[in-house]
Amino acid sequence: MEETKYTYIGKDIFYCMISLVLSTLIAYIFSILGFTDANLIMIYILGVIMVALLTSGYCWGLCASALSVLTFNFFFADPIFTFSVYNPDYLITFGVMLVTSITCSVLTKKVKNYAQESEMKSYRSELLLQASRSLQEASTAREIMQKTVEQLGNLLEKNIYCYMGEPSVKEIPISYKKDDNPRQLDESDVAIAKWCYQNKEDAGFSTKILRESAYMFLAIQSEEKMFAVIAVDMEKEKIGTFEKGIMGTIIHESVLALEKEQLLKQRSESEMRLEKERLRANLLRSISHDLRSPLTSISGNAENLMTNETKLKQEKRQKIYQDIYDDSVWLINLVENLLSVTRIENGTMELNIQGEVAEEVIEEALKHINRRGKQQKIMIDCEEILIAKMDVKLIFQVLINLVDNAVKYTPKGAEIVVGAKKCGDKVVFFVKDNGQGLTAEQKKRVFDMYYTVNNTVSDSRRGMGLGLPLCQAIIQAHGSELKIYDNAPTGTIFRFALEQEEIVL
Repeated sequence: MEETKYTYIGKDIFYCMISLVLSTLIAYIFSILGFTDANLIMIYILGVIMVALLTSGYCWGLCASALSVLTFNFFFADPIFTFSVYNPDYLITFGVMLVTSITCSVLTKKVKNYAQESEMKSYRSELLLQASRSLQEASTAREIMQKTVEQLGNLLEKNIYCYMGEPSVKEIPISYKKDDNPRQLDESDVAIAKWCYQNKEDAGFSTKILRESAYMFLAIQSEEKMFAVIAVDMEKEKIGTFEKGIMGTIIHESVLALEKEQLLKQRSESEMRLEKERLRANLLRSISHDLRSPLTSISGNAENLMTNETKLKQEKRQKIYQDIYDDSVWLINLVENLLSVTRIENGTMELNIQGEVAEEVIEEALKHINRRGKQQKIMIDCEEILIAKMDVKLIFQVLINLVDNAVKYTPKGAEIVVGAKKCGDKVVFFVKDNGQGLTAEQKKRVFDMYYTVNNTVSDSRRGMGLGLPLCQAIIQAHGSELKIYDNAPTGTIFRFALEQEEIVL
């Protein structure tokens, strides 16, 4: 800092001397050409104005004014090369010249300072606007601090590090590096950063606490919460008042952005909790309704068999057996769906990927279809032997749900085709029907949890809307997506693709 101060003083002295020398040379040339003293005085006043423009303080303009009067007296007022004057009128001339020079110097300096202040304000506004826009683009707390560190780095041109939460030696901080080999924080520096976080105070260089550190540690905090600690490598230089003001404003903006992000996160979590409570309530209502019908049917049919077995004809008993079986299979599928949804929501679903023959998987899945007394035509369409990589139990569940869904929403006599075909390096499974199809609105919502296309189906049993969302989650876990298409002229097609495994001969 001292070297910089002396450098500025040296420049100011140089500007004063060069201005006097040039003014004197030009005035000497003008005097040879016969110009009057008034013209020569104007040359010196112009030199004073140049000194006021180029130097850093009022004192240099005042010094230049006084030296200009003395220099004019020494070189151009009779007797020359002395500081004496024969003509008393020169005293008035010198006085007017001094006052004029001082006035011009002061006014010029004020205009210069005003221009500098305007430039600094414009620069400050530009920096703050850029910082505000940058912070608005950030969506997470880490992104906000990353933008803050970048803005401070561009402002101060220093190496900057930021710890999110309580600092730790093992943690890799967010950083801005002005050069390729910046100085790194050691354990003692991290300890100061940790102290700063725990005590919610600034520390380090140019502060009142632990000022021997080479870093300045800034606590990024609101009134209620401590967010982060920023470490600035000061390089033994204090931050100027202007830069310090902008730095404080940027940090204040980042704190506001962090508070806003925290409030949005809390609101999102509250909305999520409310949504989960709503879904749980819907689930309980759906389960109580859906379980009541099949259980009532099973218990009623079982009681009928126990009390009237000898009175019932074989055909009637077979029909009751079939109804009990269908209802029990429906309950099994319901429980499997509930368990799978629970595993997916808890993140505990693990895939056991193996190569399986597509046609065999489809055939096995169709053996478990609960047709609920309907009479649709279910057909298999596999063009060749295809082996797909899958968790076979989960794909069973997907196919069962898709076919059961097609059975549920197609009329008697409708055709349902389940198949697989090769498409590039993928095996595409599909389930298509020729029912009434889905509207555009229904296509958007069928994968929403607990959504059902119709509240009532032909057998008066409501569906909970678990099937298709569960199918989508399982297929996404396989790295694919379940998609819906229209089946011309009527009906719906559900498709998903799995990776093909080459047949090794």
